[in-house]
Amino acid sequence: MHISPFFAAATVASLSIAAYGAPVSSGLLSDSVVRLIEQRLDQSATDTWTAGTAMEALLELEYPSCSVFSSSPYPPPSDVTPSKVQSLVETWASERPSGTSQLAYVNGGAAGDPPALGIGWLVAAAFADPATNATYMSQAKQQVEYLLDVVPRSADGAISHRPPDEPVSLWADFVSMVPPFLAYFGVATSDQSYLSEAYNQIKLYRNHLKSDSGAWKHIVLGDGQDPGLWNTGNGWAAYGSLRVLATMQNSEWAGEFTSEMGDLTAWVQEIVGAAFQKIKSDRLLPNYYDSASGSSFSDASGSALLAASAYRLAQLTGDTSFVSKADTVRTAVFAAVDRSTGWLAPVVNPLSFKAQANQSPEGEAFVLLLQAAYRDYAAGASARRP
Repeated sequence: MHISPFFAAATVASLSIAAYGAPVSSGLLSDSVVRLIEQRLDQSATDTWTAGTAMEALLELEYPSCSVFSSSPYPPPSDVTPSKVQSLVETWASERPSGTSQLAYVNGGAAGDPPALGIGWLVAAAFADPATNATYMSQAKQQVEYLLDVVPRSADGAISHRPPDEPVSLWADFVSMVPPFLAYFGVATSDQSYLSEAYNQIKLYRNHLKSDSGAWKHIVLGDGQDPGLWNTGNGWAAYGSLRVLATMQNSEWAGEFTSEMGDLTAWVQEIVGAAFQKIKSDRLLPNYYDSASGSSFSDASGSALLAASAYRLAQLTGDTSFVSKADTVRTAVFAAVDRSTGWLAPVVNPLSFKAQANQSPEGEAFVLLLQAAYRDYAAGASARRP
């Protein structure tokens, strides 16, 4: 599936933070470079998880009042309409087979990937007419029920990332696809239990995937196991956990989730701390942190997501201990964007975890997430200065 148009080339007028569009000397990418990145993402984000990550990038960068990092509860404020996200959801919804319970159906695809579309789906529902709202909410509920009632689980209850006809398999990637959607669905439907389940799934996944260093293994159980400490997998785990933390923090039940929010904070600190111990001389992170995996080339893609995680951690919790290293990585990531094409390189091939590539839809989305995360952190830090 190719979704077009994806991003308009015009300067976005809906940003609530004026720092966006500041010159590169501010530490941010220029508007023209961001537009190039958006165009490359338009061309390449055709899978469910990349499209869902692109929606997340749109919400955070162009419609920040509609993202989970905004203090606004669901439904989002009506003063800004996330038209680009609406357009994306309309396209995916129009191509959704009537016989599926998932937001999108891909033959042989992961059970944990279509939920990546879920937050965009719920945001679009909030701005839709009553009939479309009912349809979108019904589809989101079907997706949740499919995850909770149909997809198999490990012996201790971790939902498999793979479909029901395959052995249970736990991927670090899952943490950015499923728990954030479950948590946001809970806020959208005023049902606290879904936020609890989002936390529970991250806890279970951590129990299976955390290594002694604090970094997470990539895949355990089932077919195609990868016990290596994959850079992008650690980014997925950290950023997904932060999105759940933000959803809890801004929900009506924040006072009841004090312990859970403390855990999520500590778990992200573990991941980011372990990752930043591996920063290379070129200021990027290696594709795998462990030498046994035999894939140590510099990966700007996962580096972008982990730097974004450090800024969001600081924004949400006040822990600025990783900001200096995040600044180092961010500078290297932004320098790795080709100013003539918008492509970020070097990057890992998202479909071949130990292979280097020159283009990645994930990488393009992660750069936009980093742009938004640094912008929001810097704006907050500036506001806190005496």
